[in-house]
Amino acid sequence: MGYSYTRDDPDDMVTVVALGVLDERAPSPVRVVVEEVGTDAWTHTPREGGFVTVEEALQWCDDRLAGTAGPLPPVRPTASPIRPVLPPKARAPRPPGRSR
Repeated sequence: MGYSYTRDDPDDMVTVVALGVLDERAPSPVRVVVEEVGTDAWTHTPREGGFVTVEEALQWCDDRLAGTAGPLPPVRPTASPIRPVLPPKARAPRPPGRSR
C-alpha cells in the first residue's frame, strides 16, 4: 500500500504520504507522513500519524488536502518484549603499577 501527493500551492505547500508498515499486527499498521512547508522562512515540518485502516488514512489525506483535517492521530507503539534486567558487569581489575 502506498499513496503520495504533493501540492505546490504557495499558500499551502504540502506533501502527504500514506504507507503500510511491514508488520500488519502493529497497533498502527498504516502511517501517514505529512511535510508542510512554511514559505515565509522556507521551513519544512514533517509529522507522522498512525491509523488502523487504509481507508482512515486515505480519508485523512483527502481531508488535509481539502483543509478540513483534524490533527494526526499518534502512532501507537508496538509492545516490546520484556528483557531481563542484567546486573552491571564488574569492572576489570587494574594491573599493579602506575596509572596515567
